[in-house]
Amino acid sequence: MTLEPTQAAKEPGDDLVVRARTDRDAFGQLYDAHYPAIFRYCFRRLFVRAVAEDVTSDVFLGVALKMPRFAGTTEEDFRRWLFRIATNEVNAYVRQTKRRRALLEAAARSGALPAVAGSHAGQSDVESLDWPVLYRAILTLKPREQAILHLRFFEKMSHEQIAGVLQQRTATVRVGLSRALERLRRCFKSDAVGVAVELPPQRGTPT
Repeated sequence: MTLEPTQAAKEPGDDLVVRARTDRDAFGQLYDAHYPAIFRYCFRRLFVRAVAEDVTSDVFLGVALKMPRFAGTTEEDFRRWLFRIATNEVNAYVRQTKRRRALLEAAARSGALPAVAGSHAGQSDVESLDWPVLYRAILTLKPREQAILHLRFFEKMSHEQIAGVLQQRTATVRVGLSRALERLRRCFKSDAVGVAVELPPQRGTPT
């Protein structure tokens, strides 16, 4: 029997995604596989570990509730959906003025970004930054711009992948990234941040 093209192209994790709609064990495997990346993303955007842990828990609670209705069929579909939910949760958190102020104060008190368990190979790039300074600058941007910067430079996503996460056109993501970087440059030139910091290089990241 000849497999259909869509079946032949499936990745090993794709079947897991389909089964996870109704199979608790399959969902548990997806949770274990993707939790570290989502926590790392939330932690880098929220800076405070306890806050990131709470938001990550909310993300996966929402995913568990919505999983039976998830229409995606591949692990890439699931990953983009997962980062979309995480981005919405983080954006909702940082939009609140009181919470944003608390995050800024935490960054001001800290001398470095604490280690993130399960970090990938590019973690040394992040550790080499004056992270509290960079974080305070990034937090002056709009939440959507913050998300684009983090997804592009720290999660190493392509413009097309970010567009899938944010449900926007690729051209819109490119423009948003350009504007966010320009705002950061202006921020570093002012006295509001103090010193200039370079973002991690985009090694091998597709465009």
